[in-house]
Amino acid sequence: MIIDIWADVAHLDSYLAKVAWESALAEWEHSDDVQIVWHSYQVDRPSTYDAHRLLHLAGTTGRGDVARELMMKSFVTEEESSTDRAVLLRLAGEAGLDPAAAEALLDSDEHGYDVRVDEATAAQIGFAEAPYLVIDRKYGVGGAQPTAVYLSALNYARDHENETPEERTASACGGACGSCGCGA
Repeated sequence: MIIDIWADVAHLDSYLAKVAWESALAEWEHSDDVQIVWHSYQVDRPSTYDAHRLLHLAGTTGRGDVARELMMKSFVTEEESSTDRAVLLRLAGEAGLDPAAAEALLDSDEHGYDVRVDEATAAQIGFAEAPYLVIDRKYGVGGAQPTAVYLSALNYARDHENETPEERTASACGGACGSCGCGA
């Protein structure tokens, strides 16, 4: 099961959702079957652009989760500036990134394309809030939700993983309407 998550690293609701989401996964019996893919989303553009570029760099080295956690705590709970170069470089170092690579990234537009692709995908999906989760590329959950909501969404997605959208629509009315377009 693939979980795509669009979140901002300097956004309270994104941080609260991350905490609740991680609690839900810790409780869910099938969490070993979950692959999480984080995507950039800027609530206050471009205040976290460089932070998101650093996260993409961290992701290439397997340090993405550590960097995301450090950034969210720093920007949300400690209220450090997400645009302060010294803060970004310090967090990159704490996350285990090569300091020279982090500095080179900030002096360039490296991984800028990756941030823009994430934003364009969010626009295509059509959500306008962060965070936003898409489970198995079928089911969306927007905004910060309690752990129970994420657990419910995971169970629903697992229970319906082999259904196509057409089957879900037909099952709403028991399939009796066929193709009449009743909207059920």
